Amino acid sequence: MKKSTLAILITTSLLGGCLDGGKDGSDGKDGIPSVVNEVPNTIPSLKFWQGKTGFTDITYTSRIILNSDDAETLEVLQGTANIFNEDLKVLNGFTLDVVLNGGEGKKGDIIYNITGFTPPAHDKSAHDESYTVSIDGKVVITAPEIRGAAYASATIKQMLAQDSDGNDSLSNGLIQDEPKMRVRGFMLDMGRRGVDKQFLTNYLKFMSYYKMSELQMHINDNKILKGHPDDPNTFHELNWSWDSWDTEYVSFSLQLQDTENWELSKVSNKEDPSKFLFVLSVQDMKELRTLADSLGIELTLEVEAPAHAGAFTQAFPELRNPDHKPDHLDLSNPKTFDMLKDVWTQLIPYFHNAHIGMDEYAGDPKDHTKPDKTSGEMVNYMNTMNAFLKDKGFNEIRAWGNYGQLAFPNREELDSDIVYQPWWGQPAMAQQAYDAGHKFINTNHIWYTVPTSAGACYPDMHDPKNLYDNYRADIMSGWERNVGAWGKEYPMKMNVNDPQFLGATVAIWNDNGHYEDYYYSDQDVHERLRNKLKIVAENMWNNKTTLPYEEFMNLAGMLGESPSFKLAVEFSPLYDGNLVGNASAYSSSYKMVTVKPENCNGGIEGVNMTDLTTTNYIGHASAAIDGETNSRWIAQDKDGSTAWLSIDLQTPKTIGKVSIDWGKGWASEYLIQTSDDGFAWKTVATVEGSGIKDETVNFEPVTARFVKIQGVTMGSDKPYQIHEFRVFAK
Repeated sequence: MKKSTLAILITTSLLGGCLDGGKDGSDGKDGIPSVVNEVPNTIPSLKFWQGKTGFTDITYTSRIILNSDDAETLEVLQGTANIFNEDLKVLNGFTLDVVLNGGEGKKGDIIYNITGFTPPAHDKSAHDESYTVSIDGKVVITAPEIRGAAYASATIKQMLAQDSDGNDSLSNGLIQDEPKMRVRGFMLDMGRRGVDKQFLTNYLKFMSYYKMSELQMHINDNKILKGHPDDPNTFHELNWSWDSWDTEYVSFSLQLQDTENWELSKVSNKEDPSKFLFVLSVQDMKELRTLADSLGIELTLEVEAPAHAGAFTQAFPELRNPDHKPDHLDLSNPKTFDMLKDVWTQLIPYFHNAHIGMDEYAGDPKDHTKPDKTSGEMVNYMNTMNAFLKDKGFNEIRAWGNYGQLAFPNREELDSDIVYQPWWGQPAMAQQAYDAGHKFINTNHIWYTVPTSAGACYPDMHDPKNLYDNYRADIMSGWERNVGAWGKEYPMKMNVNDPQFLGATVAIWNDNGHYEDYYYSDQDVHERLRNKLKIVAENMWNNKTTLPYEEFMNLAGMLGESPSFKLAVEFSPLYDGNLVGNASAYSSSYKMVTVKPENCNGGIEGVNMTDLTTTNYIGHASAAIDGETNSRWIAQDKDGSTAWLSIDLQTPKTIGKVSIDWGKGWASEYLIQTSDDGFAWKTVATVEGSGIKDETVNFEPVTARFVKIQGVTMGSDKPYQIHEFRVFAK
């Protein structure tokens, strides 16, 4: 698209403003001096704000007007408007009429103007993600692309969510905003613990609400095969055998159809939700792609190969590399390429970006200074897939950082336009790859999340304050070494304006997600990501943090994950009417039931890991509202009798009863409190507790968004434990 005739219309709208001193309804206080509005608190924080006086109300008579000269853009923008309406329904109970090419609009309307953007010839993946919002009697959103319009929607929704008096009023002012980097991503390991379409739908909403731009879907993987039966140096690590390798866990989480040459349906999972084995259908992917487009998010497909490729080698044993572990494909076999090209051809229509894997294949060459057979095959594979996928319409082909695992003479043949995702400095050798001309997307391994930590040496969960203080999208894992030496890691900082720096992603690796001994729910996954994504979104957008940590976290809690975000929770029919199904939970603290395994051996002293099949191993607040009666929130010892648990119902509701399932630690006296904003609390009941299951508290009906259990006196010598906290209307 090119610049359109909308420019004249937009200029008129922005310059016209509110010229009658508020008589158009922008503040309702004509003739009364008003204070200029301060910058709204949003995550990420806004780049520019020019405050005005007064407020603009969004009412049931307001309309959403979509203006674009391009029919395809207009169709996608309707999806953006529909999602806005979905969230608005949650915030204040009504939706707005949508008008196509309705012009300048009237008082109270929300007008989207898409002006158009054409990427330059030298960078076809470029985007203009900027947006402008003028709020003064009506809301005028101007953006070159849908992405900017979606991010403007997120800003408006965050402003409405903080309006405690009806979620319908916006501070008048002018917003100009744009990100510091294009790729602001999250990588989800779906290969060792699957998720369903509903989870992905919610996470796309969550990511767009915080202006993240890419979801990388790591769709296939297998059990981590440790050691090798033919290697005496690693035999002690061995967790597989040649006799049973073809029965070990593998997963490919998208639906594949058989082709003339390949029975590809054998590659896809046999769906079993009880084991978190899901298969996204073609229709699922069509719908997710449509949703992502409307939310301003790109979907990146990662087909992990030629290692971590057990789903392929079990389906087609003839393609297994006989010289390496059985999850390695044979790159000397032309049929390997034919099969993978058929896989990609089926999946290409549903994704914006292509990632060809390349992680941890075969290890380092014995001598980097000499040509190496495996290195040559890896380079040939990368170059072949690079050409094939570019011919299919992708602009940037991505791979995990493996430059350090290629022999020097073979490196010289590698296509320099392949985009690397450096993770750990040792295999990535990021500085050398940079010098060779490769662009980067930073996926620094020090910020990996690996639920349970077992066997991984990475945290089960990152401390949010450490993350807030120290995460930097522009600092990668570098490596210093001489030829033949091991070397050491160091932080490699890049300039965000460097054309070779595209941005960053953070990752969750579900290394243990397929083991029954390490059961964890969708709520457990979300608990590890909820704060993490909000924090990195701030840094990725602005390349800095602005608010003090405590203020940021209070704001993050108030905003939630997006108004219509809702992970699947099934409640017992005994508790019909429980209002916490769309809620978020917070607490004074929580206790880790396990600790990080020593020496990364996967064992935890004093903990029977098989018990984890029936109880969450982490006592986070969300466990009290996940519908699973075996899980529980556990307060830390340090909080003693004053520990608390609060629930954000997302919107104000009239409530008159709560029900609590206490664990071994309970309160003999506690308060039930409510709040409109999560800060000012009103006590609605003082309770003498008995520490039982389904302890019910009735009180006079009150309308509130937040509900809290505030401990006063402990009933046992153990910290408070709550298995389920339910909230009901009277």
